[in-house]
Amino acid sequence: MAIGQAIERMDDRLDALEASLVAALPTRIVSRDLKHYTDQSDADLTKGVVTLVSAGEKDYSKALGMTARDGIHQVLLIGHLRVAENQGGQAIEAAELDLIEEIKGWVRAGVDGMSLRLDNVQHSRQLDNPYGWIVAYVDAGPPRQTTY
Repeated sequence: MAIGQAIERMDDRLDALEASLVAALPTRIVSRDLKHYTDQSDADLTKGVVTLVSAGEKDYSKALGMTARDGIHQVLLIGHLRVAENQGGQAIEAAELDLIEEIKGWVRAGVDGMSLRLDNVQHSRQLDNPYGWIVAYVDAGPPRQTTY
């Protein structure tokens, strides 16, 4: 996990997360604008669209002088995917699992100015074939050793 100057503002964290996702997932489309999968092109869905969404902040420090600091920013990565119509459910599941592995690699690599923890991941369970989706729940907090 990253060590150094903490990124405190939630919007600054989102900017840093987005930039690092773009670099880590070069074959995917990374966005901050959540759209329903039916509002996205088949070409984009075939590449895989990953949308970064803020879900809130929690667990602020209770230490003296640290009021409303060191919160854990809850972030969702929502992925939308598509495979060819003639492919079975296993194909969309494989595409989802590939995207999940890429996200796990991104979390392991870390982002300067914060620590990341992947809380859990859910995916479509082949229910929407040829379309698929994943939701990764990521906690972004202060670096392990923070300088203010």
